Amino acid sequence: VLVATGSTYRRLGVPGEDDLIGAGIHFCATCDGPFYKGEEVAVIGGGNSAGEEALFLTRFASRVTMLVRGDALTASKLVAAKVAECSQITIRYHTEVTAFHGHSKLRAITIHDRANDITEDIHPAGVFVFIGLFPNTGWLPAELKRDAQQFIATSPTLATSMPGIFAAGDVRAGSTKQAASAAGEGATAALMIREYLKTV
Repeated sequence: VLVATGSTYRRLGVPGEDDLIGAGIHFCATCDGPFYKGEEVAVIGGGNSAGEEALFLTRFASRVTMLVRGDALTASKLVAAKVAECSQITIRYHTEVTAFHGHSKLRAITIHDRANDITEDIHPAGVFVFIGLFPNTGWLPAELKRDAQQFIATSPTLATSMPGIFAAGDVRAGSTKQAASAAGEGATAALMIREYLKTV
């Protein structure tokens, strides 16, 4: 059995979010960043993905505002340093998004500055959400070994802790979360399964 059920982008769970996904709210800067050439966008999150995608978006957007809940980026020192050096990126700490507004297109987002207890609306042309992923593993048996985030643990041959079950792609702990890598892992897993079947 090959488990390749992928992972799902974490959402904020605030009003207006579901209605505007793909209409101003995005989860992939590579896919949707070019649509915002010369415009201002916001990135939600403070980790590596958020920092890296914010830097990527500066290729297109005139300005990128990072909205970070904490008082510092949780990205690596290298990514954080690159973000700090980029004049096109502004970081707003202690900031959480409480609502999205718009009909068929994003018009505004409501943010709350927790440090100063100030709520306001801002008007980026687009918003990119990078607050993590969760694996689609809830249906699997509890005895299948996972990491702390519930991604499937595998050996170098992509075998899991249960004989005859392999995992590939975004559902696997340690994967790169890239489509090309997932496709390669799928092909590798197929070869490993063929070898496994020779032993049973």
